[in-house]
Amino acid sequence: MNTLEGLIDYQIIIFTPRHTFAGELSLKDKRLSDHVNERVDTMLVLRNVSVARLEEPAKTMYKMQTAVLPKAGVVMLFEPPQKAIPPSNRFFGYTKKEKYDVFLILDGMEVRGTLHTQGNLDFRRVLVNSPDAFLPITQATVTMDANRSLTIRQDAILVNTQRIRFIGQLISSSPTQPRQTDLPPTSAPQ
Repeated sequence: MNTLEGLIDYQIIIFTPRHTFAGELSLKDKRLSDHVNERVDTMLVLRNVSVARLEEPAKTMYKMQTAVLPKAGVVMLFEPPQKAIPPSNRFFGYTKKEKYDVFLILDGMEVRGTLHTQGNLDFRRVLVNSPDAFLPITQATVTMDANRSLTIRQDAILVNTQRIRFIGQLISSSPTQPRQTDLPPTSAPQ
């Protein structure tokens, strides 16, 4: 963490449909989620960047001192485990929200996790009317199309809403509420 002039260095990992980028992003007096959701700055400026293809994520193709990546090209990003960041500068803000288990199909990947939203679940509001371009998903499990053996589990990720191709609420498998197919057949009136 860089304490000079209030800068915070975030270690982040970014996924596009075909590549992954690991690098540092320095921000002053704002959280990472606030920065990626800002519409004024359309680029992410990274330092100490490594680039790999999703087919071989452990094989670094290139290393760069600095790089720029358009936010529109990002499918998903997250912070790997690192030094604790003060609550005022954490990955995303906490407010009272309802939790919903969801499944998403993004460009080149599938995500299962928990969506947090204020009020009832309304996918149109979440995808179309949300002021945020990046949506937080917690307890996320991500599977890559390019490498099905690569599964990523993270406490929190941010997904680009413009890269969501499908989103749906998962059916709860509560033992007290049988699924529709588990109900006994009803007899028709005679």
